Amino acid sequence: MAITTLEKCSDADARADHVMRLVDYIRDPANFADPPADKLSELRQAEYEALPETPFFVGVPREVFEAAKRSLRVRDVARGRVGVQTGEDRRFLAGMGAPAAGLTNVVDRSEVTTGVGPAERTTGIPASHPHWVPFAKGEGYGDYWRPPGIAIDWSEASVAELERRAGLPGRTPRKAYLRNRSFYFRPGLTYSVISSGRVSARLLPEGSIFGHKGSAVFVEDADTPELFLLGYLNSALATYFMKKLVNATATADIGYLEKLPYRRPPPDVEAAVVQRVEQIIAALRAHPEADIIALRDEIDDLVFDLFEIRTAREEVRRFHRSVGRAEPANETPQAARE
Repeated sequence: MAITTLEKCSDADARADHVMRLVDYIRDPANFADPPADKLSELRQAEYEALPETPFFVGVPREVFEAAKRSLRVRDVARGRVGVQTGEDRRFLAGMGAPAAGLTNVVDRSEVTTGVGPAERTTGIPASHPHWVPFAKGEGYGDYWRPPGIAIDWSEASVAELERRAGLPGRTPRKAYLRNRSFYFRPGLTYSVISSGRVSARLLPEGSIFGHKGSAVFVEDADTPELFLLGYLNSALATYFMKKLVNATATADIGYLEKLPYRRPPPDVEAAVVQRVEQIIAALRAHPEADIIALRDEIDDLVFDLFEIRTAREEVRRFHRSVGRAEPANETPQAARE
């Protein structure tokens, strides 16, 4: 619930200097008029408008706010892409080796292709060959690395049917969308757009296709290592930025991820983060439940240093622990159709 009081002001300077009083959630209505000090934040309107997202936020430490204000954005080095929306997941998707939430089909991993030729990427794979392709569909929390658990039927017949459905008029039941096809099968990063917990990005292996709920992120800046961006997105500070300054809702689509503050690291910080990300990925590949807490903490410290966060570190870490991991619930029938 929010109570917003607006006052018209035609003087630009006065408007910029106006102090906004932002009040956090208060349970007792008796405190509405005179909220407790720990529930109240004050911010000049000019400062509020300095953030491109112009969000309403309360209780954000000044140094975190200043760090965000003086930073680039993720979109300056990488862009997000939305992929396939089948319109009927139960027909086109399957769990790989085990059932997947919301899907009825299961395919053996021997039916999943290990390579797709240039022509097959466009027209599909002959049905006589392994023609299922790893498919990033979100699947809830999972950071750094997780083996694909879902595949898409990329046979010639299936691709032809998806293309037919993609040509249907808008709002047609079971209409498909094949967005950003030139990015299919490229290596990158992926993350779930629906999560009430932490930001969690992971590697998108080469040869995969991505969906609209497991969107992909591709680095476009030649000087930005993909693994450094992966480490930053999984840091405690990135989640704090997302939930406190960019978008506090459960749905953080690709546009919100691109709005995250970002800073180019000096070579030593870049190398240190990349080294630790490589260690985390190797550990998770060897054992999905590997203990990577110490490496996470080291990356957090490096990111704090990069953004010049000193006194607010424990507040950010505490918040990161409080939001926890959001695991996927069983999908609804509507979700399975998408």
